[in-house]
Amino acid sequence: MKSIQSRSLRILYFSAIVLLLSGCNLASQNGSMQTPQQLVAQQQAIMQQAVSHSKFIAPQDPNGSYTVELRNAFGARTRVRLPLQQGLCVEDALRQSKALESFDHMHIKLKRPTKDPRRFLPLDIEFSAEYRRVDPIKNYALHNGDYIIVTQSAGADIGELMDGATAPILGL
Repeated sequence: MKSIQSRSLRILYFSAIVLLLSGCNLASQNGSMQTPQQLVAQQQAIMQQAVSHSKFIAPQDPNGSYTVELRNAFGARTRVRLPLQQGLCVEDALRQSKALESFDHMHIKLKRPTKDPRRFLPLDIEFSAEYRRVDPIKNYALHNGDYIIVTQSAGADIGELMDGATAPILGL
């Protein structure tokens, strides 16, 4: 008889420990079960209280900012977030992020945010490795939230080589 009592007592203790460690609350503050909406409202109230007591303030740039992501030929990525200044263009951003010093040949894409936060406007930018500058027609002015992706390429594209080869023949 003693072994049955000690066995049931062990099972009871084990069950109580599992319930306590799992966070099970058999009764809430008012003694009744809560609906999921009440639990969500309670969680939001706790989060708002935590945010109001927090002393951290995220730095804000008055003019906004833009991001330059540098991808080398091996796939390694680095991101640089820079403050936006009046009259800044893509070539200035490449200079400030040191992309012009890092890569000789590169592909550049500008992702401009739209009103829909899930979409962006992709803009391709042509970079001349020979002159080390962005094509003046594609040297767009930067706006708040712009994301520039600079990808290092191994060398000149076949299209660039063909253009260079056919230009003397056609007299362009």
